Amino acid sequence: MSEASQQQEGNSSNRRPTCHSCDLDMDEAILSIRYPKGTLPVRGFICPKCGYEVISFEDAKAASETAERLGLLEPEGAITRKITRSGDQLAVYIPKDIEREFDLKQGAKVRIYAKRDEIILAPV
Repeated sequence: MSEASQQQEGNSSNRRPTCHSCDLDMDEAILSIRYPKGTLPVRGFICPKCGYEVISFEDAKAASETAERLGLLEPEGAITRKITRSGDQLAVYIPKDIEREFDLKQGAKVRIYAKRDEIILAPV
């Protein structure tokens, strides 16, 4: 690679991005990425006029890996269910697709325990 090409390449990585709406140079900023169980700060750029935010692919990937390591992401396929009452005890209905996937039947035993701020239900 020629010296001119290297210099040009080096300059392009130092250039600030331009806002796609306002056509202005964007300012460096610390932005926030919200995950289901928390928020992480990340380096990025923000348009001084319209507030449009940009995060580089590398910084977004690093933030995603950090969020996963810290447990800020929901488990894949997680669903929300209402707690009901059966007699004098609380109950949660298990969806049919999970019932089939784990071959659960009425009377089957499951293990239930608390882990940090979660309740885990696992077939025995």
